[in-house]
Amino acid sequence: MKHLAPDYIYTSQGLEANKIISISPDGRISSITDGGEQFIAPSDVSTLPGIVLLPGFVNAHSHVFQRALRGHTHRPLSRQDTFWTWRRAMYAEAQRLTPDILYKSALQTYREMLAAGYTSVGEFHYVHHQPGGQPYANPNAMSEAIVQAGREAGIRVVLLMTAYAQGGFKSPPEEEQRRFCDASLDAYLARVEALRVTGVPIGVAPHSVRAVPQEWFRAIANYSHLHQLPLHVHADEQTAEIEQCQAAYGCRPLELLERFEALGPRTTIVHATHASATEIAILARYGCTVCVCPTTEGDLGDGIAPYAALLSAHIPLAIGSDSSTRLDPIEELRWAEYSARMRYQRRRVLIADELASPGPLLLAYGTRFGAAALNLETGIIAPGMLADFVAVDINHPSMVGWTMDDFLDVLFFGASSEVITQTWVQGKKVSEI
Repeated sequence: MKHLAPDYIYTSQGLEANKIISISPDGRISSITDGGEQFIAPSDVSTLPGIVLLPGFVNAHSHVFQRALRGHTHRPLSRQDTFWTWRRAMYAEAQRLTPDILYKSALQTYREMLAAGYTSVGEFHYVHHQPGGQPYANPNAMSEAIVQAGREAGIRVVLLMTAYAQGGFKSPPEEEQRRFCDASLDAYLARVEALRVTGVPIGVAPHSVRAVPQEWFRAIANYSHLHQLPLHVHADEQTAEIEQCQAAYGCRPLELLERFEALGPRTTIVHATHASATEIAILARYGCTVCVCPTTEGDLGDGIAPYAALLSAHIPLAIGSDSSTRLDPIEELRWAEYSARMRYQRRRVLIADELASPGPLLLAYGTRFGAAALNLETGIIAPGMLADFVAVDINHPSMVGWTMDDFLDVLFFGASSEVITQTWVQGKKVSEI
């Protein structure tokens, strides 16, 4: 049994001082007791002076291989660059991957995530096969490279196995997309099942309504329901996608997902940047989560999510690093609030009630809502939950002047992941600065 005694912990009650967290051998929080309790010998307690322990942050949407593009796509790619011209550069990067290259890239990137305070990551993985689409001798060689990298780094990876079948609405895949595509729905599900039965934390991820046809969506949704797996899907990221969907099906992407029976409490919509009021009502009706990725959405010029409408509809939000141009959950959450302020031209948009500050809700977005989107028992510090923590240095220059009332606001609006000195995953310290 491990026992940690930081100066403060952040629980559902807020900041609490003089507490001891006890961690069982299976990596779960067994109890939280007052520091004055005498049944724990002082020699058995690891003190953490000058530290606030927060629940570990959850990165609900990652394309780990895209980290290699960081800073390399800002020179002109066309006369007017958009997501679609950036995508050509991304496809080129995807073509050079091998299982070994992917493993090494993922290992380094996952270590960066841990140092930044992410303790779990939903890896939306879609580079499956050899260039040209021929499967490797081991059809899951690329997936297993990611799983191994996560284990070695010490981060919890939920492998969101991406289905990809076509290049656009009712059109064949382009040459650069062939290694994303399985030859059939059965082949895709067989690869997912082969990983699931070995105990790999897994979810299903039909890439988008433009890349996956109706029969695939219905079967994948059924598989998700059968095994109680998360289902993640990109939708409403780009206005062009919406226009193409309307031309092909006479409706918008989230309306199409409802038609495909792909929505439910285990469904996470990635981006929803251009979701309409009707679509937001649909998401609320089915209890879906939305994962926003503000640093990537800003990098690609996607737009700003309809934060106020999502909040009014009581739709839970999670965050993702997506293309990982930046790996910093504090920055990701700050830009969710900042970009919302720019969209609505007012302050304090992401708040639990009109008398609240943004800090507590931002923490929930970065921790427990992301954990729920990945079907993980983490995201809060409470008995029975997985012991995933980040240690915040309260003496760091960025935290000067914090109080018990505004600690989270000082963190999210005045600091960065530089204030995080230790990261714990399932009771094991996996990063220390």
